[in-house]
Amino acid sequence: MEIDILINYSETDNKPEGINTGWVSSFEKFLQTILSQVLGANPTIVLKADTDALTKAELKSTSVLISIVSNEMVKSGPCLDAVEEFYNSNKPNANIFRVMKEEVSFESIPSRLSQLISYDLFDTESKKSDQPAFYDFFGDDAESIYWMKLVDLAFDINELIFQERNEDKSIKPLYDRKSIYLATTGNDLVVQRNIIRRELQRHGFKVLPDHNLPLKLNDLTKDINEDLNKCVFGIHLLGSSYGDIPEGSDRSVVDLQNKLASQIVNKHGKKLQRLIWIQPDQSKSSDKQKAFLENLQRDVTALEGAEVLQTPLEDFKNIMREEMFSNESFGVHEEETFHVDKKKLNVYFIYDKIDKASISPIVKQLVKEGLNVIEPDFDKNLLEIRKSHLEKLKQLDLAIVFQEKVNTNWVRMKLLDLLKAPGLGRIKPIVGKAIIAGKDIELSKDNFEDYEVDLIQSNGKSSSEEAILKFIKGLNKAI
Repeated sequence: MEIDILINYSETDNKPEGINTGWVSSFEKFLQTILSQVLGANPTIVLKADTDALTKAELKSTSVLISIVSNEMVKSGPCLDAVEEFYNSNKPNANIFRVMKEEVSFESIPSRLSQLISYDLFDTESKKSDQPAFYDFFGDDAESIYWMKLVDLAFDINELIFQERNEDKSIKPLYDRKSIYLATTGNDLVVQRNIIRRELQRHGFKVLPDHNLPLKLNDLTKDINEDLNKCVFGIHLLGSSYGDIPEGSDRSVVDLQNKLASQIVNKHGKKLQRLIWIQPDQSKSSDKQKAFLENLQRDVTALEGAEVLQTPLEDFKNIMREEMFSNESFGVHEEETFHVDKKKLNVYFIYDKIDKASISPIVKQLVKEGLNVIEPDFDKNLLEIRKSHLEKLKQLDLAIVFQEKVNTNWVRMKLLDLLKAPGLGRIKPIVGKAIIAGKDIELSKDNFEDYEVDLIQSNGKSSSEEAILKFIKGLNKAI
């Protein structure tokens, strides 16, 4: 008999507790229900406790092995033998899944399982040392503690079974179409990363890394680079947690992934294109995380090939969907919705909606000096605004960024957009770039030393007309 999934466990872990049926039996029932919806058919699932006879033939005919890890399982000879035998039955390592029923010390987990991604179906946030197994499957906390992780497991199993059943080798498997690097995150964004991972997989992408990353710096760097070189796109989620620091490093894994991704050049000689999301509210971030984000936004090389977005996460996911599922590349291919004057210098005057009331005198001066002023859009949806912004970056002759109520990080992200503009298909150089300070704003050269931008300071009431005129005249001489 061909077995889709074999669940290997210690009999002790399936004993009824009070009104609760066996934990493993409940797990099998829920997994069967989810997989039947995902696969569109009921997979063949076989339960095998350490007290049951398990033959080599059964293991060889099994597509996926799920090992239920507990403090009893790691002491069970038959369970450990089954894992070892499965590895020796010409099955890829990726066909085994480690499900944690309860907390087990890392040192106690068998070496064959220790480096696999862990699906922790217990309350990992609990501080209790004698924490019981999780049975409250329909309680208030069940979704985050149990169900979301079980769904992750089901989708990962679905991908393997899909490949196993794709016997027509002339048809390219959906999941081999393209690979996306979805960087691992700090603990605060693990759930959100898993949601994005499932969505990417449902749309046919292979998501890397697909295994636990090594704990030592050299091995970690090697693994990350190997995965990045397989990918056409990268996604990084940066929240309030700095993340774990591997042995031999002073950077976290989150930090290292971004650094290495910025250095990757694909086989066509182009930088790896990436989306980086920064959580808007950093009030709960550690000092180390705040310093990392501050340095990141100032480091032009660390953001090579990246578009940085500090928006609500749902807005970021909408942009991601547009990139991944529609365009699958940067760039805009829609008709212009703004005026470009071929006889004048076209200045893209970049400001935020909250500063709109302050920009009228500057716009009037720019028009008076003979420039065609292109302004941002605020009356469209998020994706339309972004597309229009990218198209303006392609068409501008010079750019001016206005800062009054917006913070310096917002200004830096706009300047980074200007640095990336050549990659959008520009065919002419940018004549000039400047930042104009609004009321009570003092611009610091140190904040913008990497951006090759002129600073036009405020005179206390409004931006200096004389300084703006001097900047414009300087451009005319350059032309």
